[in-house]
Amino acid sequence: MKKAKPKAKKAVKKKAAKKPAVKRKPAKKKPAKKKKAPKAKGGPGTPRPGVIAPLNSVLLGFVEDYFAHIGVIALTLKSAVAVGQRIQVLGHTTNFEAIVGSMQIDHTSVTQAGPKDGVGIKVIGRARSGDHVYLLK
Repeated sequence: MKKAKPKAKKAVKKKAAKKPAVKRKPAKKKPAKKKKAPKAKGGPGTPRPGVIAPLNSVLLGFVEDYFAHIGVIALTLKSAVAVGQRIQVLGHTTNFEAIVGSMQIDHTSVTQAGPKDGVGIKVIGRARSGDHVYLLK
């Protein structure tokens, strides 16, 4: 009979003493630099790219809001407009002409409005925010 070899004892590892935690100050984050969008050439009344202005027309402004249940566009005028004049609304999916039948400033009906007036104009077609509104001559 063979004699069994005695098992080797496992080496016991001693745990290293824990070092006290060092409190570090959080790294200061540098504020991200904001990139400025390039300005469109030609001034504030220039149409945005993607829309070609109709011939013999004046830019009235851009549709700020469209109220579908009453069919009204809201915009701030860049030039004067009166009831009875023709306008054209142009956009990515919008292209219609309308005659200004009724116009309001602060829920009050008016017949004329000048530059920098915020108006609501009743239209037949559907418009979207950002569409161009032109006065046709």
